[in-house]
Amino acid sequence: MKIGLLRGLKDIKENISFNLETPISEIAAVIKEKSIGAVPIIDDQNKLIGIVSERDIVTKMVVEARDADLTTAQEIMTKEIISANLDDDLEQTIGVMKSKNIRHMPVTDSDGKLTDFFSIRDFLNAEIKSNQQVSQKHKNVVKYQITASVLLVIATFAGVFFDYFDKKNIIMILSVVFLIIGMTAVMTIRTTRDKSDDY
Repeated sequence: MKIGLLRGLKDIKENISFNLETPISEIAAVIKEKSIGAVPIIDDQNKLIGIVSERDIVTKMVVEARDADLTTAQEIMTKEIISANLDDDLEQTIGVMKSKNIRHMPVTDSDGKLTDFFSIRDFLNAEIKSNQQVSQKHKNVVKYQITASVLLVIATFAGVFFDYFDKKNIIMILSVVFLIIGMTAVMTIRTTRDKSDDY
């Protein structure tokens, strides 16, 4: 699954961002109102230049007793940013976030302009949805294989009952039938797995 597919799964659809001169009091109010943990800081060209998180507000504002109305985003934002691209792999990006202990991932284009801002919750929701889709596909494969097996066995015994087949060849016929069922099951599961990898 690519990161770009997270757009339809986000809890908050709008992209909230602020500029360098935005007072921390304004940012904190939005963080509280939207129940989010961080916001991106951009310049006049929409290029990502920093992130202000709840952690930044606590460690650089509350602890240092700064005035939230007089302190701007530029003064406390985190400047060393890890960003991603919409074509990046979902699981690999989650791995990076876990290893770096970050809870938000900004997404930029080739020019460094902000296109999206996702939280770890968005990533985990997408991962859960992807796993559910794969699980449902595997259940469907099993259901189809059971149905096909039953129909083929019934057809074989019907053929024997109505003398379409020689009874002495029933073992060979059933062996061929179950071989076909087994090969079809393997091929179908492999195809399903390959398609799930494309998400």
